[in-house]
Amino acid sequence: MAKSTKPKINGKNYLTVPAGEYPCGNNLYLTVAETGGRRWSFRYQRRGIVKRMGLGSARIVKFGDAKTLALSALRDLAHNIDPKEQRDEKRRTECSRLFGEFADEWRETFETGLKHPAARRKLKRIVEVICRPLRKLPLDEIQTQHVVAALKPVWHQRETSRDARQRIKKILDAAIAHNFRPKDNPADWDSRLSPIMPKQPRRGTTRGSHKAMDYRDLPAFMQTLATIPDQSARALEVTILTLARTNEVQNMCWTHLNFNEHLWDQTHRDTKNERAKRTPLPKQTTSYLRAAHEDRISDFVFPGRSLKRPISNMTMLKHLKEIAGDKKLTVHGFRSTFRTWAQEETDFEEEIIEHCLHHITGDETEKAYKRGEAIKKRRIVMQAFADFATRAPKVKTMPVKAA
Repeated sequence: MAKSTKPKINGKNYLTVPAGEYPCGNNLYLTVAETGGRRWSFRYQRRGIVKRMGLGSARIVKFGDAKTLALSALRDLAHNIDPKEQRDEKRRTECSRLFGEFADEWRETFETGLKHPAARRKLKRIVEVICRPLRKLPLDEIQTQHVVAALKPVWHQRETSRDARQRIKKILDAAIAHNFRPKDNPADWDSRLSPIMPKQPRRGTTRGSHKAMDYRDLPAFMQTLATIPDQSARALEVTILTLARTNEVQNMCWTHLNFNEHLWDQTHRDTKNERAKRTPLPKQTTSYLRAAHEDRISDFVFPGRSLKRPISNMTMLKHLKEIAGDKKLTVHGFRSTFRTWAQEETDFEEEIIEHCLHHITGDETEKAYKRGEAIKKRRIVMQAFADFATRAPKVKTMPVKAA
């Protein structure tokens, strides 16, 4: 029999071993998630059913204490006592668990299904910051007014408040499933929150929450931007002409670029919707990148002060606000600028326009079958937009305004 290559867990290495599951003796297991979360569990079989009892986070419960808890559970089994049922009953009769402790454990499990770092950061902020008014409350004492108190500070932010409400509901649903609170959920929208929460502000006419520049002002803006020699100005140009999201350009590496085919290749880990993405590069962008490649000093196309890290997104935003003189404009808004230009000035196919933005149209079934990249069609659309954006403006060049 092949010998196991997994390290033996002890009091010194249990916080440093890589992702995996490790038996520690006496039915004790250490589970280390890909995200770094690590938890103790006690596994046993009772009446032919395999069960698992969580013993807490390994960052809180030390190795020796976890072994003691496992031995105690084994003694209960020897006396024909189900350790998990006994513990749960004790919790129900003595006191309910606190929301904060339970929510942290729930997050460690739930975030293993979130592949994008931004989604994990958003979840952590909801649990630790937005849910702060709930964290010290026992799960079985949380009422609708407590949920309202947590949501009110962010209620004016439609997406944030919606995500927070949905996560709070999921946490309380999990608490109900573990018998830590009654079956009613105070975060349910239809029965609890909708009748009492104030109406939220409308989104307005701007697509999403990102204010966009009028496409007719884009050529003058690009003309002024071209006079600024900074690397961050070039990063902003690339972001605009490739219709990319800011973090994608920040993390652009030379190995992602194919100058011969004028393509920017990204893995699913680099994209928002976790689908493989290849972006046609307009001639203007390829020309700049090819020249910059000769003088590269980092793996990143746009390195930050530390060559091992990418450029900050704030430097691009700084140029945008200085040139346009509008502090509400966002870099992400240029995607809407393109969308409006394509709708108002061209006859390109709607589906290809959306594909240029890496939006895959249709329901879930359609999306599952849409694996084509439409590189040639997208290249025509994106080159037309790049030609429009970099043409000589009909009005004078925008002056750079003081910050």
